[in-house]
Amino acid sequence: MGNASTRPKGKYLNEIISKCTNLEIDDAIQIFKDFQRQSGGKGKLSEDDFVKVYIEAFHGKSEISALARNIFHAFDTNHNGFLEFEEFVIGLSVTEACLVEADQEMRIKKMKWAFDVYDKDRSNTIDRHEMRLIVRAVADVVTVELFLGEETPDEFADRLFEEADENRDGKITFEEFQKAAEHNDTLVNMLLPAPV
Repeated sequence: MGNASTRPKGKYLNEIISKCTNLEIDDAIQIFKDFQRQSGGKGKLSEDDFVKVYIEAFHGKSEISALARNIFHAFDTNHNGFLEFEEFVIGLSVTEACLVEADQEMRIKKMKWAFDVYDKDRSNTIDRHEMRLIVRAVADVVTVELFLGEETPDEFADRLFEEADENRDGKITFEEFQKAAEHNDTLVNMLLPAPV
């Protein structure tokens, strides 16, 4: 992908569309143009660039930065510290897929993405502290009654953690997370707050 490119071309575009079954060509082209603008034509976003874009999408609410950083790391699948367009658009595609309507492969991808957002230290498990960090980050930017009810963010996080930690070993594996998310879609859906 060249820096001067304003539109993804031929085979590259078809490869991306084939990986994002819920994405139309016109949408991919628009996302590419937006991505190029946001990256200053560099064709990649640093973590700080991504956080800046995310904060702008949330009308300057800097509280979203903690969640944005975790989302960045979940999107950065090659772990090079940058989001290339393909990683970005595939990440968007996964996050926008509806769990109820998605096929099994997309459901697993979305749950893996959500798991990776929680798994801040990349240990392939989620501990109570990581769960609390994400719930607090989300609570900072959304109307808390939407998912907290009468609970504090930590109480809510602890309850989610207890539900998911099936074997009570103090950490949640992907398999435990996947099982819990099948019964409580809040584990995944609260990671996708909409700008207000």
